[in-house]
Amino acid sequence: MASRGRVYNRIFNEKEWEQVNPENKVMIEDFLEEYRSRKIKESTLNQYFNDLRLVMIYILRKLQNKSILELNKKDFRRFNLYLSEQLGLSNARANRMMSAVRSMLTYIEDDDDYDYDNNLAKKVRGLPKDPVKTNEDDFFLTYDQIMKLREELIKRDRLQDAVLLMVMFDSAARRNEVFQINKHGLLEGNRANEVIGKRGKRYRPVYLNDTKELIRQYLEQRGDDDIDSLWIKGKGENKKPVEYNALYDRVVSMSKVLNELEGTNIQFFPHSLRHSRAECLLQGQDLRILDENGNPKKFTLEEVQVFMNHSDPKTTQSYAKDHSSEIVDNMFGI
Repeated sequence: MASRGRVYNRIFNEKEWEQVNPENKVMIEDFLEEYRSRKIKESTLNQYFNDLRLVMIYILRKLQNKSILELNKKDFRRFNLYLSEQLGLSNARANRMMSAVRSMLTYIEDDDDYDYDNNLAKKVRGLPKDPVKTNEDDFFLTYDQIMKLREELIKRDRLQDAVLLMVMFDSAARRNEVFQINKHGLLEGNRANEVIGKRGKRYRPVYLNDTKELIRQYLEQRGDDDIDSLWIKGKGENKKPVEYNALYDRVVSMSKVLNELEGTNIQFFPHSLRHSRAECLLQGQDLRILDENGNPKKFTLEEVQVFMNHSDPKTTQSYAKDHSSEIVDNMFGI
C-alpha cells in the first residue's frame, strides 16, 4: 500500500495547482478560515488542505476543472472509486478524503455567501470495513433527544442555551439567521424579527408556544439591558452581544451534554438541527403539533420545502433520511 507522502507527491504538482479553478481554491480558503476560527488544530487544517488540493487536481484532470459545486453524485462516487481502485489507497484513507469533501461542502451549504443547498457528496457511502465518520457528517436528533436535552439544559440553569436549541430546532433556521434574532417582540407572537437568509431571502423564523414560554423565562432571568441581540455573554454590567462563532461553540457543548445523558458518543452541530427538523416534520414526530385526530401531524414535502425556504423539493428531500428500504419492507411485510 502506498504511503501517505508517496501518494500525495504522486498526484500533486505546483504547475497543475496553478491551473485549478480559482473558485475551488477560494472555497478551500474560506473553509479553512472558518475551521481556524473554530480553533481546529493546525495539523488537522493542514490535513484538510492537502486532501482538498488533491481533490481539486482530480477535478482539473477528470472533470474539466468545474466548480466542485457543479459535481453530481456520480462524479463523487467515481472519485471515491478512483481513490481506492486506481490510487490503491486504503479504505480509511479514501474515506478520510471524502470526509474532507463532505465537510467543506457542509460549510458551503451553511454559508450565506454561496448559493448551494444540496451537498451530494454526503449521499456517497463510505467504503466498507473501515469507514471514517467525521463530525460534519449528518446526525439526526430525534424529537425525544431534543426534548431530553432541553430539560437537562434547563435543569443546569442554561436557559439561554435551551432557547438556542429550541429556536434552531423549531425554526430550522441556519446559524447566521438565528444569530440575527433580536429580543424585542418575541413574546408577542410566534415569529422573530425579519432576518436575511441565503440568496437574500427575508423571512421571520417561527417557534412554538413552549419555546416562547422558554424565551420568556430566559428574558426574565436576563433582566433589563440595552442589548438588542437575543444572544449575550456575561452578566450585569459585563453583558455583551456574543460573536457569531459563539453559537457554533454552544451547540457543540450541547452535544457533550447529550453524550452524558445517553452514555454514547454523539456529535451534532448547528446544521444537524436543521436536518433533524426536516426529518421530524416529514415523519410526523413532533408531539407538540397534532392533526385533527390528535396524532402528531405529518407534513408534506411541499409544505416542508416552503418552511425550509428551499427552491427545489429535491433539496428538501436531501435533508431527510432515506427511508426507501423501510418502505419496501413494509410493502411486503418484511
